[in-house]
Amino acid sequence: MLGECMPLKDNDPRKWEYKEHTRVKHIILKKYLKAWINILGKNRKVCYFDCFAGRGKYSDGTEGSPLIALKAAADLINNRSHLKEVELTFIEKDKNNYGNLLNVLEEELKNHPDMYLGVKLNKPINDEFINAVPLLLKDYKKLPPSFFFIDPFGFNGIPIKVLQDILLIPKTEVFINFMIRDVNRFLNSPNHLHSIEGLYGLDDLNGTIISKYPYLDKESALLELYQQQLHEHTGVNYTFPFKVSEDEKKQTTYYLIHATNHPLGCEIMKEIMYKAGTRGRFGYLGPEEGQILLSSYDLKELKEYL
Repeated sequence: MLGECMPLKDNDPRKWEYKEHTRVKHIILKKYLKAWINILGKNRKVCYFDCFAGRGKYSDGTEGSPLIALKAAADLINNRSHLKEVELTFIEKDKNNYGNLLNVLEEELKNHPDMYLGVKLNKPINDEFINAVPLLLKDYKKLPPSFFFIDPFGFNGIPIKVLQDILLIPKTEVFINFMIRDVNRFLNSPNHLHSIEGLYGLDDLNGTIISKYPYLDKESALLELYQQQLHEHTGVNYTFPFKVSEDEKKQTTYYLIHATNHPLGCEIMKEIMYKAGTRGRFGYLGPEEGQILLSSYDLKELKEYL
């Protein structure tokens, strides 16, 4: 198709320049993950899956999401007596990124062996999300409370069917990077039709948008429809989006979408996202009024999350 350019490979150095919007994404991930582990990990095992783990570190040495999760889990395990075990699984399809991830993790564990005694780190998986996750779900006879971080480059390989398999399991949550700019850009491209239809679980996406959301602009309609499809296909109770723009542009790059079955999980994430919003680059889509602070919850209510 004319006008389409070849996408960069996942190991291209330009993809591993650490940018401001990535920093904000990691802040949100770290803060919510620590809250989630602290609540759900009381006297039992919890699992964390980084489904597009990437490299262990960025080009400038900044730690990637695997190290962020590993250190967050270790910090909680070492300082909270009520926590039992945190199990971490990292998935990365690109061989070069996977090799970097292995080396970084090996060095971290070698340099700080005592720090990670309470964390179970599985050997990272060198495979695609669409292949690895269904096999992992089958391997667990009963999946412990689990958090899935789904942060791909682009929108290929994250069909809603796999999200359905995850979210139909009790006490699972997902945190998705929904690359709406790329979806919008390639919406009418025959080369990307299969991936986009799989992403939404729909045929004739354009026709559906026109018939269901004639009053919305294309970006709003794409987001609204994706959230609706998540609810309908997975049965998840709550989805909440956070708008992210490029560092020097106003155009939306992606939305971080949190999907959970408990209102407290949703409100905790809202609070974290709201505080992360800065200078109009990172959006909070809900009204400022009506925000419920974490301090307003009774601890007994939080325990109901169990």
